Amino acid sequence: GLLLMIFLGIGCTQKMSVTSSPEITANQSIRLVDAKATAETKALFHNLMELSKNHTLFGHQHATEYGHGWSGEENRSDVKSVTGSHPAVIGIDLMGFSGQPAPAIQKEKERLRKIAADTYNRGGLITIAWHFNNPVSPGGFYWKDSVSKPAVKYIIPGGEAHSQYKEILRGIGEWANSTKGKDGKLVPMIFRPFHEFDGGWFWWGAPHNTKEEFISLWRFTVSYLR
Repeated sequence: GLLLMIFLGIGCTQKMSVTSSPEITANQSIRLVDAKATAETKALFHNLMELSKNHTLFGHQHATEYGHGWSGEENRSDVKSVTGSHPAVIGIDLMGFSGQPAPAIQKEKERLRKIAADTYNRGGLITIAWHFNNPVSPGGFYWKDSVSKPAVKYIIPGGEAHSQYKEILRGIGEWANSTKGKDGKLVPMIFRPFHEFDGGWFWWGAPHNTKEEFISLWRFTVSYLR
């Protein structure tokens, strides 16, 4: 697959090579868990490991989406306005991929697809956060004592909303598998769902599910997307 479910934020400001050389695929120290990872994903992971030895990439969430006094302008970021170039790492969020009408979801997918492709074409790195709106109760992605339900137990295998969760994941997978750069290659991305899970402010946070439930959620998410 092309989604790296890891927590990294390092790389380089120049175009990352996507050469799948014997050295890259054979080196045990950089072997990915997913045997079917794309050549681009393998190259990204390899480059991150190499670059981390001496370099750190600067990143900015929503860098090209909005900034100080502007929103939705083509090829703009506050970082570029100050330094002359966009940040090497740009974060986007899949919050709009569920919980709203299908036309709105499709529009959001197209918008983020362009951001991901543009970043890849510049040689940058896309990271994906997911402020996942509670799929079984109101309250959005935050935990609200009066309305929120502990959704993890509902969406894991055996839960009453498991099929709904699979549909949401299918939409994410289809989006990822249709996001290509100008070279025709699928854009490799770092996906980091269920962030800050040790706190209680999100519905997937530690106080709202058991250790076993969260492990089940993580393992199913990885395996289903793969």
